[in-house]
Amino acid sequence: MKKSLLIFSALPVLAFSQNRHINFETGNLASVFEKAKKENKFILVDAYTTWCGPCKWMSKNIFTNDTAADYYNANFVTLKIDAEKGEGIGFAEKYDVRCYPNFLILDGEGKIVHRIAGSMPTAAFVDFGKTAFTKEKTFAYKRTEFEKSALTEANVTEYIDLLMNCCLDPSPKALEYIASVKETDLVKENNWTVLRDFVYNHESREMKYFLNNLSQFEKAFGKDAVEQKLEQLGKSYFSKYTRAKEFDKDAYENSKKEFANMKWPNTNKIIFEADMEAYKRFDNTKYYELAASDFQKYYNNNSQELNGMAWDFYEKVSDKKLLNSAVKMAQRACEINPSYANLDTYAAVLYKSGDLKNAEVQANKAIDKAKEEKMGADDYKETSELLKKIKTGK
Repeated sequence: MKKSLLIFSALPVLAFSQNRHINFETGNLASVFEKAKKENKFILVDAYTTWCGPCKWMSKNIFTNDTAADYYNANFVTLKIDAEKGEGIGFAEKYDVRCYPNFLILDGEGKIVHRIAGSMPTAAFVDFGKTAFTKEKTFAYKRTEFEKSALTEANVTEYIDLLMNCCLDPSPKALEYIASVKETDLVKENNWTVLRDFVYNHESREMKYFLNNLSQFEKAFGKDAVEQKLEQLGKSYFSKYTRAKEFDKDAYENSKKEFANMKWPNTNKIIFEADMEAYKRFDNTKYYELAASDFQKYYNNNSQELNGMAWDFYEKVSDKKLLNSAVKMAQRACEINPSYANLDTYAAVLYKSGDLKNAEVQANKAIDKAKEEKMGADDYKETSELLKKIKTGK
């Protein structure tokens, strides 16, 4: 009954079988490069891991698609490489592979021509390969052009998107750019994007301007966006304590007092979230006690957060009093959004708390919702197994 669902947007439903598949090489990297040079072809590399769900989806649904197979077999030397085993470890380090699946198109010398990360439908996957043959559209060309000179307001977000679509870090160049922007121009849309997503130094010129001119940013981008940035910035204020190898509780408590005196919007929520991060690492008991007492105070209208926390309680908590708090979280999540995942969690925490009668009701609702959402029996198999346990009282 996992709560993390892999969702692929705009993917077609495959209701038919395919006959062909991409013929990935089975040799080592050296032999693949040699073959590519001999045949004067680019190399398509699928960098994957055994635990990656989207990787498995691509293997099952796209690599076996006739259109994709015919295109890549005709135009590329292809290789699948496990980024966590053998040569894959060095490969991932050399090419800065940080997420999976990661698709790289290399020339015979091993230089990057084009790359992208993530699952995609057949048409997009084939288009990705075709782009490698138009130099001006490739990742390598675009990145080189961007980095030849300083970024500008007109292209900074395009540069960021280019790198982030490959799970690469654009922050060094983005921060270099934003440091060159006039303070009064920080309120412009593309500059706000950089400020919002990459600037976390409380003492920086950019952040001081932001904090001193909140009303300008609220007028331009909305109060919710500004408050979200303030919360992110607030969390970073405590990161040296919450992410330390050892917890300096006294220093952390003093930092909370200092932060409270700054009187930021949503100060209490920011401190709560910092506490949650700190205690999750350093005091598990305190973490669940804090979540039980205050989680709904700050996330009462966020069904995804409520569901995720309730499931965490289900997996790791046995105390009945704490579990009753998880029941309330799950119940509220279902009030907001009675989805299969939320109903399944509600049934699970009710079962673990000992309320078998209501657990059976919610488990049946979850199964009915799964059917309504056109899920197969295997997709709600664990809920069916839970229902059996509920009925037998085991």
